[in-house]
Amino acid sequence: MKNSFSINIIFLLLTLVGILLIPRLPVQLFPQAQGESLRVTFQWRGMSSQTIEQEATSPMEGALSAMRGVQNIRSQSYKDWAEITLEFKKGTDMDAARFEAASILRSLHGKLPQGVVLPVVNLGWGGSGNDTRLLVYTINGNGSAYDLQQHANRHLVSQITHLPGISSVNVWGAMPLQWQIIWHKNQLNDAGLTINDLRSAISNHLTRQELGSAVVSHHNQSMLVNLAYSGHPSDTLNWNNVVVANKNGRIVRLTDVATPRLIEAEPISYFRVNGLSTLYLVVNAEKGANQLTLATEVKAIIDELRSGLPPGFSLMVNYDASKEISHEMTKTTSRALSALVILLLFVLLISRNWRYLLVISLSLMANLTIAVIFYYALGIEIQLYSLAGITVSLGMVIDNTIVMADHLRHKGDRKVFMALLAATLTTMGAMVVIFFLKQEQRMNLVDFALVMLVNLGVSLAVSLWFVPALMHQLPIKAATGARQFKRKRRVYRWSQRNVRFLQFAFRWRWAFVVAMVWGFGIPVFLLPDKIEPPKEGDMSKAAEWYNKTLGNQTFVSDVKPWMNRILGGSWYLFSSYFGQSDFNNDPSRTVLYARAQMPEGSTLEQMDLVIRKMEQYIAQFNEVELFSSNVNSGTNASIEITFKKEFENGAFPFELKNRLIDKANETGSADFSIYGVGQGFSNAYHEGMQNNKIILRGYNYDRLMSIAETFKDSLLRNPRIKEVLILSESSWMQKPRYEYVLAVDGQRLAESGSSPYNLHANLMWQSPSEAYSGYANDQQAAVYLREAQTGNTSVWELNNHLLLSNRSAFRLAQVGSLKKQRAGLSIKKENQEYILTVAYDFIGPYELNRRVRERDLKTLNDNLSLGFSARDGSNFWGWNQKEESQYWLLLIVLGVVYFICAILLNSLIKPLAVIAAIPLSFIGIFLSFSLLKIQFDQGGYAAMVLLCGLTVNSALYIVNHYNIILDKGRIQLPLRAFVKAYNHKIVPILLTITSTILGMLPFIYDGTSAGIWYTLAIGAGGGLLFSIPAVALWMPLIMIGRGKVPECQRKKVPKQESNKVPE
Repeated sequence: MKNSFSINIIFLLLTLVGILLIPRLPVQLFPQAQGESLRVTFQWRGMSSQTIEQEATSPMEGALSAMRGVQNIRSQSYKDWAEITLEFKKGTDMDAARFEAASILRSLHGKLPQGVVLPVVNLGWGGSGNDTRLLVYTINGNGSAYDLQQHANRHLVSQITHLPGISSVNVWGAMPLQWQIIWHKNQLNDAGLTINDLRSAISNHLTRQELGSAVVSHHNQSMLVNLAYSGHPSDTLNWNNVVVANKNGRIVRLTDVATPRLIEAEPISYFRVNGLSTLYLVVNAEKGANQLTLATEVKAIIDELRSGLPPGFSLMVNYDASKEISHEMTKTTSRALSALVILLLFVLLISRNWRYLLVISLSLMANLTIAVIFYYALGIEIQLYSLAGITVSLGMVIDNTIVMADHLRHKGDRKVFMALLAATLTTMGAMVVIFFLKQEQRMNLVDFALVMLVNLGVSLAVSLWFVPALMHQLPIKAATGARQFKRKRRVYRWSQRNVRFLQFAFRWRWAFVVAMVWGFGIPVFLLPDKIEPPKEGDMSKAAEWYNKTLGNQTFVSDVKPWMNRILGGSWYLFSSYFGQSDFNNDPSRTVLYARAQMPEGSTLEQMDLVIRKMEQYIAQFNEVELFSSNVNSGTNASIEITFKKEFENGAFPFELKNRLIDKANETGSADFSIYGVGQGFSNAYHEGMQNNKIILRGYNYDRLMSIAETFKDSLLRNPRIKEVLILSESSWMQKPRYEYVLAVDGQRLAESGSSPYNLHANLMWQSPSEAYSGYANDQQAAVYLREAQTGNTSVWELNNHLLLSNRSAFRLAQVGSLKKQRAGLSIKKENQEYILTVAYDFIGPYELNRRVRERDLKTLNDNLSLGFSARDGSNFWGWNQKEESQYWLLLIVLGVVYFICAILLNSLIKPLAVIAAIPLSFIGIFLSFSLLKIQFDQGGYAAMVLLCGLTVNSALYIVNHYNIILDKGRIQLPLRAFVKAYNHKIVPILLTITSTILGMLPFIYDGTSAGIWYTLAIGAGGGLLFSIPAVALWMPLIMIGRGKVPECQRKKVPKQESNKVPE
């Protein structure tokens, strides 16, 4: 080969570049779950959902909708906060979109009402798409939690934050200090003071204002002096110096009517690990950072700083992501190395030539290291899925190298490359379908597919240039002599037997075709039990005939089950088991979740008490590795439980779940939802479980609400409908929220000498809230005024306490009434349309319910004006609960394979014979999963996709060589030509199939602990075994027509013809 030395040098340089880039690849445990969506959240404390939607959400939606690539925009406005979700077109640069959205909202923030917090923009699909928790340290020491937090912020956080790849470093567990000024109503009344007097005095005392500058002359020297006013002259705050008022010559100081105290602020949430309240140093890594290297650097810095920490101050590692990454990476790397060793031993076994093994090993090394260059350029992360892709592709990469090396060894040319190119392109084309899956389905498989595409693409370049150049420098002679003669005699005998068997199969072609079709399965089980009548119009005669025959109750219950079993074949066996499978199987560790809910109005302390009791119960089990608790509010809290490695895949997680269910049932103050393993449990009451839902949409919220109220009144006229709810969404997870609403009689209020303003001031005095009054710089603490009985006012006290007006005293019960009502709904919008759901229960049979609902819906739509619409949202319990659209995408794979085969074979008919081998190989997948009772998930789907390419590879080698033989014209009979092509290619085919299966053996050996790669290995292995009869028998039966099969003729095997024995 010309320029072989230059080619070897080029590939050597590329190999060195790849080796140098390996440390620069980002290393993660799982792929970063970045969806093509953005989530914007913001807060506006104390505001209703209507106010937030009108004043803040709508302006933000209008500004964000102008962004390039936005497909859908949804929003939900709640009390105190709101969220906006933006969905983008495929291929949108989400980092750039996030930056653009943040810039738009920052420029808009100044125009929003005061009190709206700057919105936060996150990538879709949760925190895994943004920052990753890297390390968590527990901080212990002498002193208060606040002092420890300040020390950690000064000496630890500042040293770690500057590291490249660190997203954020936070110290959690301590609340900031604040001054609480406790006052009593009686003392203020006696002193003739109001809350505003206290606030004004505190604010003036804490105020510091710049007055400007002045020129001062002293001893003929002038100097510029800055002037400032301060309410307290010294740097130390002394509340005794705060003067509130001068009452008849008597100075009233703050300490005379109130009690100041410096305390930690009341927590707004609790976070504990293993039930312990302590400080936590949390280090988060940026998306795409090399977590292994970064964790090592952070731990090295903390180890250096330990010597300078004060006595008693200690840091202990509570969570280290790098340990789990190292463990999983070591396990996955060992699988890859095991596969590599098995494949190389297999190469040595079949070749029995060390130089041949050296060529294969160097080619494989060049393939993998050059692929690293593309990993780096494409931003592919090294994590479990990409490493598994490398392991799975090893067998295919070696296949290409073996095919080219074997052809060069025997033929001395590279003409096999076209067949090699087509075979590899079919596999690569099959993998492309993964990019057409839905976002949540393809996220985990994208890196796997990219690694496969890169490795197979590089293997083509290695096979075309590097392998010939290497074999030119390291020539390998073909086998000759007696050994070659014996091999040819074996081939001749096998060829004669194969011809006779195929002749027999052609005589009974119909029986073989029926048997193979039956083995795959006739999908009679997909026929519906009954055809439902259309919503409008009459049922067709064909549908009526179907219901009377195949839809007859006797046929469906007695005959159809047996017909499905007899005619359904392996497909029916698989589909019957498939109903228990989960496509989106999560390979991460076993986690048990317990979520608690309490009624509206519950306090944070009440919820914390419930969670602490549950923590004490969990802490007694030694099988639990770690459990973390989040008490988010008085109404919501959660516990996340992980188990020790030796117990997480056993029976203990199920046992603990059952025990927690018993404990939850004993807890009457909170509702629990417990899930994560087995069947989930919940004793919570949720709204949204009604059997009828009508979804209303419109451009004006007030008018849409009026339509919903009118429709509600019309529904309640039906005696079969008892209660109708107007909801903001149709989620069954909603819990009812209630609030007290004051209805005031204006006439009675005027008669009492009061006004709405006066009534509001009286009520604020009766039930005052904590009021912010300033900021003390010396202690870096906010100052709040708090009444001694804040939060203890009852409804009876509000109704019966005396209120003062300009003329007399009165009670609230005399001028109005407090009624408990449902709290205001959240406001939901989608693409600038408001959405409301009318939900109700209909008492009666299903068919009557359906007819009444359709009649009411039609009447409603007929009366709606332009811009408003109503639709039926009651199909929650319908048949289509599982999304199976990904399986129709396999047709795209067949289309890609067909066009590639048509180009190579120069025919539109012969590719059909190649593709026909795919369904037969699927029998192996169906039987593997159904007989071995293995859960079908993403790995099984990947096996289907992979099998479409691998089966076609085997068929393509034979059909391509079959065409070449016929084109030469030496053999006229198609069957003889097929057998000759089969003899030429069956050994490479068996080698490729064997090497591919051997490459997956480490996953099979590890069993279900290998996650989805176990199912991939089982599915691909079973399918590849069934691809052999598909290629050897099924393909010639449908490719060779009648009249082209010779009669069976027996010939004696020649004893010694060294060069004339047919190949």
